[in-house]
Amino acid sequence: MSARKKLLFINEYGIYPELIQALQQETDFEVTVEHLMRKAISFIKKNAPAVVVAEFVHEPQFRDRVSNLESMLAQVEGRNKGTRTVVLYDPDRQEYLDKVRAVFHIDAALPKPVAPAVLLGTIEALVAAD
Repeated sequence: MSARKKLLFINEYGIYPELIQALQQETDFEVTVEHLMRKAISFIKKNAPAVVVAEFVHEPQFRDRVSNLESMLAQVEGRNKGTRTVVLYDPDRQEYLDKVRAVFHIDAALPKPVAPAVLLGTIEALVAAD
């Protein structure tokens, strides 16, 4: 019997019980939810998840980066190239997301609010492409 693929949902800022519930109940992934980026990065290092879902938050007070995602995306690109990334974002912050995408690869970006069916379909398409 093969092990279930891992999916990491990074829930730092928003509240997404309906998305998390859909991932847990309607997919074959072993779903882990982390609320702190440093713990999420540690999880990625140890577990190499098949998919990471994270919320993009532009933080203007950061001097050295645009958002909460850069460290995580750097980890994925450096050591976990097979991990697919899905980012949930506020359409008002598209220009900042574009800056991050100019540096880091993001497999899919979904504008909020995101319906569970849209997230599930996106993940299914990414995993099927592998």
